[in-house]
Amino acid sequence: MHVFARNVQSSICHEIGDVRFCLIIDEARDESKREQMAFVIRFIDRSQFIQEQFLDIIHVKDTTASTLKEEVSFVLSYHNLDVQNIRGQGYDGASNIRGEWNGL
Repeated sequence: MHVFARNVQSSICHEIGDVRFCLIIDEARDESKREQMAFVIRFIDRSQFIQEQFLDIIHVKDTTASTLKEEVSFVLSYHNLDVQNIRGQGYDGASNIRGEWNGL
Protein backbone atom coordinates (compact mmCIF):
# COMPACT_ATOMS: atom_id res chain seq x y z
CA MET A 1 0.00 0.00 0.00
CA HIS A 2 2.87 2.34 0.80
CA VAL A 3 4.31 1.92 -2.71
CA PHE A 4 0.92 2.60 -4.31
CA ALA A 5 0.45 5.68 -2.13
CA ARG A 6 3.86 7.07 -3.11
CA ASN A 7 3.11 6.47 -6.79
CA VAL A 8 -0.20 8.35 -6.50
CA GLN A 9 1.49 11.21 -4.61
CA SER A 10 4.22 11.39 -7.24
CA SER A 11 1.61 11.54 -9.99
CA ILE A 12 -0.26 14.35 -8.19
CA CYS A 13 2.94 16.36 -7.68
CA HIS A 14 3.92 15.86 -11.31
CA GLU A 15 0.49 17.14 -12.35
CA ILE A 16 0.89 20.20 -10.12
CA GLY A 17 4.37 20.97 -11.45
CA ASP A 18 5.18 24.65 -10.97
CA VAL A 19 1.62 25.99 -10.95
CA ARG A 20 0.18 27.97 -8.06
CA PHE A 21 -1.79 25.98 -5.53
CA CYS A 22 -3.74 26.23 -2.29
CA LEU A 23 -3.32 24.14 0.83
CA ILE A 24 -6.31 22.77 2.68
CA ILE A 25 -5.27 21.27 5.99
CA ASP A 26 -7.32 19.63 8.70
CA GLU A 27 -6.23 17.85 11.82
CA ALA A 28 -8.23 15.43 13.88
CA ARG A 29 -7.74 12.78 16.52
CA ASP A 30 -8.26 9.22 15.32
CA GLU A 31 -9.76 6.33 17.30
CA SER A 32 -6.39 5.52 18.87
CA LYS A 33 -6.23 9.13 20.19
CA ARG A 34 -3.39 10.07 17.81
CA GLU A 35 -3.48 13.45 16.10
CA GLN A 36 -3.52 13.19 12.31
CA MET A 37 -3.09 16.02 9.83
CA ALA A 38 -4.57 15.67 6.34
CA PHE A 39 -3.22 17.61 3.34
CA VAL A 40 -5.34 18.48 0.32
CA ILE A 41 -3.90 20.45 -2.58
CA ARG A 42 -6.18 22.59 -4.76
CA PHE A 43 -4.89 23.73 -8.15
CA ILE A 44 -5.90 24.36 -11.75
CA ASP A 45 -4.80 21.57 -14.08
CA ARG A 46 -3.52 21.88 -17.66
CA SER A 47 -7.10 21.66 -18.96
CA GLN A 48 -8.05 24.65 -16.78
CA PHE A 49 -10.18 22.58 -14.40
CA ILE A 50 -10.02 23.02 -10.65
CA GLN A 51 -8.60 19.93 -8.96
CA GLU A 52 -8.60 19.05 -5.28
CA GLN A 53 -6.30 16.14 -4.55
CA PHE A 54 -5.72 14.42 -1.23
CA LEU A 55 -1.93 14.39 -0.94
CA ASP A 56 -0.96 13.02 2.46
CA ILE A 57 -1.89 12.29 6.03
CA ILE A 58 0.66 12.67 8.78
CA HIS A 59 0.76 11.81 12.47
CA VAL A 60 1.58 14.91 14.53
CA LYS A 61 2.67 14.86 18.17
CA ASP A 62 0.51 17.88 19.02
CA THR A 63 -1.46 20.62 17.30
CA THR A 64 0.58 23.65 18.31
CA ALA A 65 1.23 26.14 15.54
CA SER A 66 4.97 25.45 15.56
CA THR A 67 4.49 21.69 15.19
CA LEU A 68 1.95 22.11 12.39
CA LYS A 69 4.24 24.58 10.61
CA GLU A 70 7.14 22.12 10.80
CA GLU A 71 4.99 19.33 9.38
CA VAL A 72 3.58 21.51 6.59
CA SER A 73 7.11 22.56 5.66
CA PHE A 74 8.28 18.93 5.75
CA VAL A 75 5.45 17.68 3.51
CA LEU A 76 5.97 20.47 0.99
CA SER A 77 9.70 19.81 0.91
CA TYR A 78 9.25 16.03 0.70
CA HIS A 79 6.96 16.38 -2.31
CA ASN A 80 9.13 19.11 -3.91
CA LEU A 81 6.35 21.69 -3.77
CA ASP A 82 7.64 25.25 -3.62
CA VAL A 83 6.21 27.31 -0.77
CA GLN A 84 6.46 30.36 -3.07
CA ASN A 85 3.68 28.82 -5.20
CA ILE A 86 1.14 28.79 -2.36
CA ARG A 87 -1.67 31.21 -3.14
CA GLY A 88 -4.14 30.25 -0.45
CA GLN A 89 -4.43 28.33 2.76
CA GLY A 90 -7.48 26.78 4.37
CA TYR A 91 -7.65 25.35 7.86
CA ASP A 92 -10.42 24.03 10.05
CA GLY A 93 -10.61 27.16 12.21
CA ALA A 94 -8.42 25.96 15.06
CA SER A 95 -7.42 28.85 17.29
CA ASN A 96 -3.72 27.94 17.18
CA ILE A 97 -3.72 28.46 13.41
CA ARG A 98 -4.48 32.16 13.83
CA GLY A 99 -2.29 34.91 15.17
CA GLU A 100 0.33 37.32 13.91
CA TRP A 101 3.14 36.03 16.15
CA ASN A 102 2.32 32.47 17.15
CA GLY A 103 -0.02 31.29 14.41
CA LEU A 104 0.73 28.93 11.57
